[in-house]
Amino acid sequence: MAKLILHRFRCTDCSETADELVKPDVKHIVCPGCGSPARRIITPVRLDYQGLAMHDGMETAIGHFDRVHREQREIERRRMQEHGDYGPAPGAD
Repeated sequence: MAKLILHRFRCTDCSETADELVKPDVKHIVCPGCGSPARRIITPVRLDYQGLAMHDGMETAIGHFDRVHREQREIERRRMQEHGDYGPAPGAD
């Protein structure tokens, strides 16, 4: 049995986004809204700033998470620009 992962896809025509459970190697689906191709996109991790604010060293932690997030976005942007996709295993870096 193949492992399914929840990925977000954005339609190339209507820009609608949809979340689908797909195999890890699936990069395109059919848009549920208009039937056009929808491309897999990477969604950023949501930080719980309120939870971080309740702990000592919150400014350091928030700065660290923001820096890591910016670095990961830059890696993904370069991969998309150079290769047309996010690499063999999105999120594995």
